[in-house]
Amino acid sequence: MTAPAMRIGIHVPQYGGTWDDIRAVAEYLDRSAVDTLWVNDHLQAPGRIKSDPTFDAFTTLSALAPLTRRVNLGIAVLSAAYRPLQMAAKMASVLDVISGGRLIVGVGTGSDRPEHATYGFPFGTARERTDRLRVTLEVMNAMWEHPDGASVANILDDAPNLPQSGRPPVWLAAHGPVLLTLAGRVADGIIAAWTPPAELGARARIAHESALAAGRPRLRVRLYSFGLIAPSTGELHSWVTPQAQRLGTTSARYLRWLRTTGLVGTPDEVRQQLAAYAAAGATDVILALPERVPVDVFAAIADALAPVFEAPAASRPTAHGVRADANLVHLLVGRHRAAGAGARPAVIDAHGE
Repeated sequence: MTAPAMRIGIHVPQYGGTWDDIRAVAEYLDRSAVDTLWVNDHLQAPGRIKSDPTFDAFTTLSALAPLTRRVNLGIAVLSAAYRPLQMAAKMASVLDVISGGRLIVGVGTGSDRPEHATYGFPFGTARERTDRLRVTLEVMNAMWEHPDGASVANILDDAPNLPQSGRPPVWLAAHGPVLLTLAGRVADGIIAAWTPPAELGARARIAHESALAAGRPRLRVRLYSFGLIAPSTGELHSWVTPQAQRLGTTSARYLRWLRTTGLVGTPDEVRQQLAAYAAAGATDVILALPERVPVDVFAAIADALAPVFEAPAASRPTAHGVRADANLVHLLVGRHRAAGAGARPAVIDAHGE
């Protein structure tokens, strides 16, 4: 059984790894057909081992942006409570410019209560977190749509937001009907984490109906799930043994748990699982590998899923309708400097200047 084409994203080794690990994975996947490299918005590892080294979202993607050229860079997902709303929009804008318009912004209400408490962020009630998410989206859209000066009552007063390369796509981590309906009105897609196909399909229908009512196109639907693909069970065991030992369990027990919550198995088995999600409405998937798997496993999984990759999306146009590297300044000045002629004039105007 062959899964329909999907856009495949892979979560970089953000927890328990090293910068060299993250960089090696990103540089390899940039040369593959993977659509997006993803990070989470966490300050500590979200699993049982809170003391694992943890690379934060914005710093990590800012470092990866100049090291990659093709692959998109995504955050799944920003917690609306972790930063001033204006700062989150500004940071996203600058990162989008640095990456040449490759940023994808996932946004959510924030669900990690222990992390909020550890770092002193107010968690709030479900209603308070939903309201803050609404305001976050309002602020982001205002700053992205009016970069010369955005205003939002009691928050922004003609606030400029430059540099900017356009509006990054926004995906909502939406579970219930309130946020799914909101996603249909204002977002480009929804993210469903560790969700069975039937539940993913039910969420997608609510978002699609909302988008249709608002006169907008259907949203894309992205599954977020653990993923581990190997030709044999023996390889799966060897790959997860370091993490199982760190957790104080066996590879067999860890794999049994992983199979209950993720896409795990041979390439054919995982393609069948992806086909079930595609039939339910998934258009994209983010695979999060277990911590401490060998770095070359990321390449093996990208290669194993090559038959189900959708062609990578074209780079997003800038606000002026052209690629960031195809504007007049780049053509006349950037190429001149790249040719080693930066010490000589690139352009002489009608007045000889």
